[in-house]
Amino acid sequence: MVAHLLSLRYRLLLNGFKRSTWSLVSAVIGVAYGLLILVGIVVGMIALSFTEPELVWVVSVLAGGVAVLGWVVAPILLRGYDNSLSVAKLRVFPIPPRRLLVGLLVVGLLGVPGIVTVIAGLSTTLGWIGEPAAVAVAPFAALLAVLTCVVASRAFESVGASLAAGRRYREIMSVVVFIPILLLGPIIGLGGPALANASADLPAIARIVSWTPLGAAWSIPGDVALGRPLDALAKAAIAVATLVVLVIAWRRSLTTLLATPPRSAAGSGGRKGLGPFSWYPATPTGAVAARTSVYWLRDPRYGGSLIMIPVLVVIAVFVAITGSDWFLAALGPIIAATLAITLCAEVAYDGTAFASHLSTGVSGAADRAGRVITLAIISVPLVLLSTIAPLVVLGRAEQIPAILGIGLGLLLTGFGVSSVASARFLMPVPAAGESPFKTPPGSTFSAQLGMYAAWLIVFALAIPELALGIAAIVTGSIVLGVVALAVGVSLGLVLMIVGIRRGGALLERRGPELLASLMRARGA
Repeated sequence: MVAHLLSLRYRLLLNGFKRSTWSLVSAVIGVAYGLLILVGIVVGMIALSFTEPELVWVVSVLAGGVAVLGWVVAPILLRGYDNSLSVAKLRVFPIPPRRLLVGLLVVGLLGVPGIVTVIAGLSTTLGWIGEPAAVAVAPFAALLAVLTCVVASRAFESVGASLAAGRRYREIMSVVVFIPILLLGPIIGLGGPALANASADLPAIARIVSWTPLGAAWSIPGDVALGRPLDALAKAAIAVATLVVLVIAWRRSLTTLLATPPRSAAGSGGRKGLGPFSWYPATPTGAVAARTSVYWLRDPRYGGSLIMIPVLVVIAVFVAITGSDWFLAALGPIIAATLAITLCAEVAYDGTAFASHLSTGVSGAADRAGRVITLAIISVPLVLLSTIAPLVVLGRAEQIPAILGIGLGLLLTGFGVSSVASARFLMPVPAAGESPFKTPPGSTFSAQLGMYAAWLIVFALAIPELALGIAAIVTGSIVLGVVALAVGVSLGLVLMIVGIRRGGALLERRGPELLASLMRARGA
């Protein structure tokens, strides 16, 4: 059975290469990258063998701990990336849990990540060339550590399988993975100096990690080489006990998964009440606002548009730490400009469900106003908070009226412009149930150009408050700042109302055409 699972795994891999040339190219690049990493590890361990044993021990423990942690975290975050031999697919076959456990363990060890980890782990032996006792122990400690990596990965994956059956889990994980990618620049900028400053503390950190399941097995050869045999025995006991506990947890979770029917991802019937439909008045505008509130609460594509807010906050703080606080001071208007054109994708997010708006005969103005109300409930507090709090922290409270006038002017003007724009063109968006960060089909240059044109119109219409606000900041005039706030709010409200009416009239004329375009885009 083990051989059959292994052959099945490689057969699926090869078939994937045959179906897609790009998959083969990506695999070749990945293998080349993996080989470069392995060469670097081998050369690095040989070079370390000429240094002090204490340094070899620190590097082995910390690098090994990161490897174990990566094996645990990666399958949880990237769940669904490769589920060719998942328990959900194997549960239909009469395989006993014990045999399935052994089979999946061997498949994990002989998969590409497993082979790379095995070779990298065994290469740590090269770091102890000058220590015969450590050389004798190192291969066994490395295999114990690699087994811990694979078993921990499979155990945590099986324990979290019930969570992953739900769509909400996958949505959250996609966001969790996406945020570090967006913050890669600040992470590198802040993490580099922090690591340089913490280099003196690495031995102390390694000592702590060596007594945990992450680094216990990797520490054994170093403890032997450094004359700490009792520590080596104690850490061997920790490593073995960790592996036993993980195997027991994995087997129990496999037994449960094989005996339990797949759980439906559908929501439970325990929810009561009208939810957002009880928050608004019983009018067409209130009904649209309630419906879009449900979208904002339950559709990750809507929430995905808000992911940029904490990212912008982190970037602003990062820029301020590096010596320039302009981004932090202008955070409110920047967030306002980001949210101003969110409504451009409203009809596209509806998809074919937009037919309900047409079939009920709701007026275009009510449709536009309801969507604006929902977004305003979310965005106005965000703009107020992101404007006032940074300026108070920076000691520039006198600039609050001016910058707030710019931010609210951009936001309200954007409501009006995007109310017209979403009735004029369809912005390609991911389909319902897909990752909010997936590149949707039809994402052409012309579609993106329409969004940028809407942004440009927003800034053009907001020139009065922009000019007054900038003049107030440059001259330090509080009076000009108050005028900028009054102009931004009043002019923004007027443009928002005009945009809702013009957009509503346009929606009533082009509603059937928009629905036909949506149906073509969804293949309906």
